[in-house]
Order: sequence, then C-alpha cells, then structure tokens
Amino acid sequence: MGSVNQTQLMNNRYRLEQPLGSGGMAVVYRAYDLMLERTVAIKVLRENFTRDATFRERFRQEARAAANLSHPNIVTIHDFGIDENLLFIVMEYVPGKDLKSLLKQRGRFAVNEVVSLMIQACAGVGYAHRAGLVHCDIKPQNMLVTPDLRLKVVDFGIARALASIPSDERSEIVWGSPQYFSPEQGSGLAPSPASDVYSLGVMMYEMLTGQLPFNAPTPAELARLHREAMPKAPRELNPTIPPALEQIVLKVLSKEP
Repeated sequence: MGSVNQTQLMNNRYRLEQPLGSGGMAVVYRAYDLMLERTVAIKVLRENFTRDATFRERFRQEARAAANLSHPNIVTIHDFGIDENLLFIVMEYVPGKDLKSLLKQRGRFAVNEVVSLMIQACAGVGYAHRAGLVHCDIKPQNMLVTPDLRLKVVDFGIARALASIPSDERSEIVWGSPQYFSPEQGSGLAPSPASDVYSLGVMMYEMLTGQLPFNAPTPAELARLHREAMPKAPRELNPTIPPALEQIVLKVLSKEP
C-alpha cells in the first residue's frame, strides 16, 4: 500500500481525519488519537523512504532524540511507528498556519511582529542546540504560527535522518531548501548549529523585507550566491527597519560560521 486512505486507522489507534499538507517526503494529516481522545498531527513518510532499513533505523534514532525535546516553541513528538510499511510520526496538533503561507498572504510582517516571532524561533532552536540537536532544514515552512502569534518549530530530526540517504538517491526537493541554506551547507559540508542560525537570518530577512536575500533558477547557483554574494541591505527594501536590527540581520547572514 503506497498511500493512506482517509478512514484508515494507524496502529489501531490513530484515525486519520484530513490532510493538512504534503511535501516531497511526507503527507501530514490531522488525526484523532482514540486511546487518549485528543487531536494530533501525523506525518506519514512516502513509501520509497520506508523500504531502506538503514534509513528506518536512522529515522527511529532521530525521532527518539527529537521526542526528548520539551519546549513551548518546539512541536512535541508523541509517538512513532510503522504501519503497513509506512513510517509515521505523531505530533502535537498546532492550530494555525506555517510561516511561509502567512508570508505569501501578507508580503511582510511589521517589525515588532518579526522580533516577537524570531525570539520564539530562536528560543526553540537554541534549546535544541543546547540539547545537541541541529535542525538542518530551518525555513518558514517548518515554523507553525497560531492565530495569537505563538510560534513552534517542527521537523527536528527528520532532516538529519534524510541526510543519511545516499545523495544520488535523494531528490533536490527532499533534501533541505537551498533558499535557506547556509554557505557551508552550499559547499556540501555537514550542517552545524551555526548553519541553523544562518537559516534563521534568511527567514528574518524575508519576514522584514518580503523577499529572499538571494534568488536563482538552480540550487547550484543559489548555493554560490549564499557562499559569495552580499544581500541587498534590508533598510533599502524596508526603511522602517531600525538600523540596529539591520545590523543583526547582516551579521547573522555573514559568510563565516
């Protein structure tokens, strides 16, 4: 069975209710946990990932590490399993939208909103770094924002597990997001906590200016820009940005980790 049908129960416990979104590697559903009688979110990985035993084991280790993270700005992982050969992760259900959808709707955010959301993102990511976990795929799509502007980071561990797939087998869509890549990731080096910080800087630039610091038609060209080009000064695009905040953004986007 390559995909899940709507009425399906996973592990005789989780009733899938409706798809919330899908990406290159997984589909996320809103679901109902019959045992604890609560709504949860379930990320079901596409079948081609599940076939590889090494990946399954790596994924389990990463899910276990991520499940030990307990922080108000990180989406909590409740459970993990395999059903009908499909790997899935059960997470806290967060009402709201991902930050990328909000950016598409609004163009950009007011400075005070950016500061509030970024403080939350940094609190969650910083907590994970102190616990020894690097996210590796920080982007607005992995930030969930509730209607009252609380932010939670999602997908800790998943990007790292995907990194264990041999590069010739993973498609570009799956592995990371070149628009938010740090220069060292663009050079093919292993991501570090500093790489997450750079990606947070790209996100902050986008939230303040309504555009990405670098755009290019191919991942290779994007990686080159991240390694070599200087972004346009944020205040040229949005004069309401305070000079001190602009300095922070440009410092975080420096080429050296």
